[in-house]
Amino acid sequence: MSNSATFILAPFVAAFLIFVFRFYTREGASSITNPSFLCAIGTVALAFAYLGLGVFGMLPDYGTIIFGVVGAALMVLAIVRMFQI
Repeated sequence: MSNSATFILAPFVAAFLIFVFRFYTREGASSITNPSFLCAIGTVALAFAYLGLGVFGMLPDYGTIIFGVVGAALMVLAIVRMFQI
């Protein structure tokens, strides 16, 4: 893993911010069991898993690509959920 591989975290950050924005604006931050809150927590957990695996050198050969695809999927999910009523 190179030092420039941290750009993979950009979709995770974007998805997290969108999930949190939806949690506070659309769902009124009423309960921690709301799907947006749980997705935000999951996004942060995956980002920390990526960083942890990279630090300990346990990231698989194509792990960066896999985490990038998962981050992009989470970002798309966050955008789609933002426009749902």
